[in-house]
Amino acid sequence: MDDSRNLPAQSILDTKHLERHHSADGILQVYRIPGQGHLRYHIQAPFYLSMAYNLSGLQNSMDSYFSISPCGKPFYNSNLSKIPHAGGNSPLHQHDYFEFLMVLKGEVIQRIEDKEYLYTAGSCCLINRNIIHTERYVGKCTVLFLALSNDFVKELIDAGKCSLFAVEDAPRQNAVFRFMEENIHTDEQKDYLDFFPTFQNTESAQMLHDFGDKLIRTLLFPSLGSTYLLKGSICQIFSYLGNPVQYHMVPVKLHSGADFLIFLRVRSLLNDTNGRMTRTELEKTLHYSGNYLNTIVKRHTGMCLFDYGMTFALEKAKQLLETTTLSVSAIAEQLKFGNKTHFYKHFKEKYGVTPQEYRRGLSHAE
Repeated sequence: MDDSRNLPAQSILDTKHLERHHSADGILQVYRIPGQGHLRYHIQAPFYLSMAYNLSGLQNSMDSYFSISPCGKPFYNSNLSKIPHAGGNSPLHQHDYFEFLMVLKGEVIQRIEDKEYLYTAGSCCLINRNIIHTERYVGKCTVLFLALSNDFVKELIDAGKCSLFAVEDAPRQNAVFRFMEENIHTDEQKDYLDFFPTFQNTESAQMLHDFGDKLIRTLLFPSLGSTYLLKGSICQIFSYLGNPVQYHMVPVKLHSGADFLIFLRVRSLLNDTNGRMTRTELEKTLHYSGNYLNTIVKRHTGMCLFDYGMTFALEKAKQLLETTTLSVSAIAEQLKFGNKTHFYKHFKEKYGVTPQEYRRGLSHAE
């Protein structure tokens, strides 16, 4: 059991910026745990929203920062370059709350324990309380952080007991809630959720921006019912990210290989596109070189990227032969095969029969 939250208030605030930030609203306390090389963040509010900006494009730079919570005054600083060491990456840290990282613009590298992953606009990460991590700003970007205390998460979960609609039974209906509910009860488990938009979801970054804007407006201008609006908005974020039509949600264990998460992203995108996503499109979407992606796929499947993508296309072709009356030519065209002969060749190599023979076999089986 981690008892660091019971340590004396040994305030180790590494930068003047952090001193100003924490003394301005008193929401976060930072401790250095004896014998450990990272900081511990303790939240003193139900939840906490902050925005970090790299407007200059300089690597490892954060030049503007905004934070707000229901329990303190908003804090904003747009001149961090004049504060020594304040404009760099955040230190390695751990916290006693759940943290959502949402990339609204640009790219951020998230270092999780001993591994680094690139998060691009529209992608998100939900870190549990037991993981040591930090963010590295690699260029122009805007990042939204949402910190949720354990008690606040429990309130959101318990609200389902008195909800008006069956779909509001949060823990059973929503995978994000289930993840947090499981993690509330352990100080040992180290895992996190990775979110990235489906190929069809081209508005992910804008939607996340709109959710953040709604939360900030409600926090800045509270009125009767604002507590419900805030809780409802956060639940809407969970619902949006948990919708498989909009997002791929991948639970990641820390013992997974460093490239396993990238492989899962490739696999999901190929599944979205029936395997017909080109290497160039994967490069553009995932921001990794095609050669690197090809190496990762070969390591996990034994196939090159093209052949692995072909397995998705052929599986979809088999499904269409089974469930539709589309002609073989129409199926080949829909799945972007150059010609019917090309389609026949790959299908027979995979299943041992031609598409027409496969369909005839289905009718005979009936």
